[in-house]
Formats: sequence, structure tokens, C-alpha cells
Amino acid sequence: MTGTDTLVTIIGGGVHGVHLAVRLLEAELIDLSELRIIEPAGLLEEFGQKCRQCGMTEFRSPFVHHVGSDPFSLRDFARTRCREDELVPTSVGADRPTVSLFFDHAEWICDRYDLETVVLEGRATGLVNNGDAVKIETTRDRLSSRWCLLAVGHGDSLAYPEWAEDLIPTEPMTHVWDPSFDPEGIGETSTVGIVGGGITAAQLSTTLARLPGRDVVLFARSPFRVETLEANTDWMHFSSVVEKLHAHPPASRARSELVAEARHDGTIPPYVFRRLQRALEREQIELERSEITVATEAGGTVVATCRDGSAFCLNDLICATGFGSPYDGELFCNLREQSALQTDYCGSPVLDDETLRWMCRDGTLSRIAVSGAAAQQVLGPVARNVIGARRAGDLIVGFLESELDAEKREAEL
Repeated sequence: MTGTDTLVTIIGGGVHGVHLAVRLLEAELIDLSELRIIEPAGLLEEFGQKCRQCGMTEFRSPFVHHVGSDPFSLRDFARTRCREDELVPTSVGADRPTVSLFFDHAEWICDRYDLETVVLEGRATGLVNNGDAVKIETTRDRLSSRWCLLAVGHGDSLAYPEWAEDLIPTEPMTHVWDPSFDPEGIGETSTVGIVGGGITAAQLSTTLARLPGRDVVLFARSPFRVETLEANTDWMHFSSVVEKLHAHPPASRARSELVAEARHDGTIPPYVFRRLQRALEREQIELERSEITVATEAGGTVVATCRDGSAFCLNDLICATGFGSPYDGELFCNLREQSALQTDYCGSPVLDDETLRWMCRDGTLSRIAVSGAAAQQVLGPVARNVIGARRAGDLIVGFLESELDAEKREAEL
């Protein structure tokens, strides 16, 4: 089956996909009838699930970072609904929204633009840049679109410790970002091991420690590192630091290393660290500083042995060890193997720094633009965050306005 041609197709209905859709509609570059969003789980549903999985109650970033275009839209939304108490004060920067406020505002934005009406439930599996259009393979249909905006996250690319590889997919062990993981499904009399030393491990540990009957062991081999945000604010202002990034060749090892160095991965913001400290002081959480070296499944439990010789018998072992490479998801792997799109270091897409368009192997610009973590070699360490979506929106809306105007003039001749 071949789907009806559409002017713009956005692959991914998360924060980045929704924000791009809003920006395109607000700029009046397209009508709603000319837009399609391919998303298997519903708009923002996957992101909301991740918030529930790790026990997040409030955001790390300030209220100006949301899916709308007006930076103060979320704050005004809270004020008009007498929900200002859900803007949580912070010691540095603007107040931060609660998770419930963020998603209620996002739902209001989606309803305002009728975005649910253009969602195609499915998952993109392949793309072909075909001259004047992009052919899109999905789990449902074959589609065609004049322009394609790729706004997917890490997909199923999860990071596991080396010792955990032999246990996958043993039932007592899972990853916090596995779609099947549900913290509420953990037994009421369980000993739970959590592996990791960053914000996700800390949030999950303190969440489970509040539940009756759960004994929580946190395996964090390194000292905790406290950082307010995921990267220095210079990256959020897209100042000269981005120029230094672009001084290196596109999709290069040098860019990748600069981004990795600049991003505060594995850190904990102060408000989460204070909660973790209180739980440790009250002995609600046991902290194990030694690294797990061997873990084996035994009768529905996991026996974890650490480098210091200590051993733990765990009913559940949860890895909160982050994501793998954003280029290792199924779609990106398929594109590397099958398409004429350029990739370089570790499979990263070669993107145009001014437009985020994916370069073809023949040196021309494709009709595919990229937002999200896969655009980090252009946007830097904040590419995957909400502020990265806003910057991607600036670049993508900018080039589409020019391209669509040119196509319109050509059609009128």
C-alpha cells in the first residue's frame, strides 16, 4: 500500500517532533492537512512513560523549556490555572515545572493544534531520499513525503555493563528504560539492586525506597557528581562554543569527543542529590561502592558479586546506566546499510551545520533533516534536550521557509 503524498512528515512524536510540528504550523509554512507525524505510541507517550519509569516528579530544566514556541507559555498556563505551586524554585536559574504540569501543558498545546489528527500509528523502518521526495517505509505502509524531519531518540539502544550481557533477557534483571519495566510491578517484599550513579539511578532509588517492604541497594562505583544542568549554559545560548564545535569536520571523532566532554552525563542535580542523601542517612537505601563483576540468575533471583568480594541476593536488578549510541537504533542502522546518506564516525549522520539536512554521498543535500540526539554533532551536548529541539526548530523552519517559497514560485511558472 502506498500512502498519500504529504508535504512534511515528522518521524517521532516526542518533545522534538511535537515542537517541530508546532513551529511549522505557527510559521504558516504548511497547513495541518499537509503534515503527518509517524509515532507508534502516541504523542509524548514514550517520554511520559520514561518519566514514570524512573520516578521523576519535576524537571531538571527551567519552565521556558517546553514543546510550545512561546518561552513563557508554560508559566502563563500555570498562572491562569492557579498551578503556580507546580513551578518549583531552584537555587540557580528559573523555576522548574513538575512533570504533571509539563505534560498537561503539552497536551494543551497538542489539542490547540489538533496534532493527534495527523498521527500515523506506526514505526519508520527505512528512508530513501528520492530526488524530489522521501520514500518512507513503516510498519504499516509505504509513504511519500516532500520533506522528512527525523526526530527520534535513542530507540532501543540501551547501555548495559559488560557483566550484564550474559543475563539479558533474564527476568530478574532489566533496564530502567526497557519498555516493559514498571516500578509498580516490583514485589512488596523485594530486595532491589539498582546499578548507576546518575540522576536516573538516584530518582529510581529514592522512589522505590519510599515504598513499604522494598530493600534498595544502590551500586554506584564512583563518587556522586552534582551538576545543576546537563551541560554548561554556554551551549544553551549557542554562543562561541558551537563555533568551536563546527571548526572540526562534520560527523568527526573530534566533534564527538568534544560533545561527550561537554555533556554532564552521569551527574545528579542538587535537589535530587539532597533526597538521595536523606534516604542514605535514614538507611532507606544501602550504598555499595564496589563494582559488580559477576551476576548470575538463580531460581528467579540474581546473585551479584562485587569486586570487593561482597555478594547480594536480589529479587530484582535494574540497570540505570543510560542509553547507547543514538546512531545504533534500528532505523539508523538500516539507513547506514541501505541508503545513499553520508555517515562517518561511529555511524553519525553527516549533517549540514546551517540546516540540519542530512548530506548525500554525492555531496548534495537530502530532503531529510535531523533533530534530537542524532544532531548532537551540530547542536552540541544539549541537542537531545528541549532547548535542543528549540534550536533545531530555528534551523529547520528557517531553511524550509526558503525551500517551500522557492517550490511555490517554481510551481507558479
